[in-house]
Amino acid sequence: MPGVNASTLWYVDVADPAAVLRDATPDLEAARSLVVQLHPGLVATHLGDEFLSEATELDDGEVVVGCYPGVAIIRTAEALPPVPSSLVEHWIHPTGYRHTYLSASSPVTKAGSWGAFAHWDGAELDRSFSATPVHIVENLGLPQVWERPYWAGEHPAPPSLDVLPDPQTLPFSPAEFAEAAPFAWLGPDLDPSSITVSRFAVYPAGQIPESVQGIEDRRRAEEAREQEREQEREQPAPTPPQRRSLFARLFHRED
Repeated sequence: MPGVNASTLWYVDVADPAAVLRDATPDLEAARSLVVQLHPGLVATHLGDEFLSEATELDDGEVVVGCYPGVAIIRTAEALPPVPSSLVEHWIHPTGYRHTYLSASSPVTKAGSWGAFAHWDGAELDRSFSATPVHIVENLGLPQVWERPYWAGEHPAPPSLDVLPDPQTLPFSPAEFAEAAPFAWLGPDLDPSSITVSRFAVYPAGQIPESVQGIEDRRRAEEAREQEREQEREQPAPTPPQRRSLFARLFHRED
């Protein structure tokens, strides 16, 4: 999922989440309930559906959610803490599923990128990592086998011509490192381009954002057009003028 500028949480309670995501149909109402649960007191309006691979940019107050049997995904533009171990319980276990996985990254700049990932197994934080290109913010738990090629320098970050290399630079791009984590956890055949998620706007009651207002305006315009079409269908067809036959016109004589 290259280029993701957001935080993604995966809640998993099945042995083969990639298979579930590939074969099952998402539950829109369950997704809406999860959004409301994570944002108590706020209104959640469904903006539409898309594939997870397309949901790389989210406006403020937007989340994308996909709920499948035993698997739930939520991606948010909210500023989750750069130290994964400080993530509040409210976000770690909203579904009651055993495993919670976090993957977060920031866009690439001249100085590089930021990335973080974490895994909770039940109540226990099993692994947590967060870093900029030259500074490790958090590194808890034992590195997993899938991390080895990154630490070995097999995935170096592209060099920047505008910034002198720092001697403490990590041997990988933190963002790329974080974005590789879900494939290690959920299976290498994980395909974000086939995972349907729903985008929601989340906002206080009465403070309707432009995205929701636009949907309402389009809905009202479509209702007005449908009413016009219905009125046109209900109007009787005009009676065509009666025309005399050719024979009558040829032999008609004025009195």
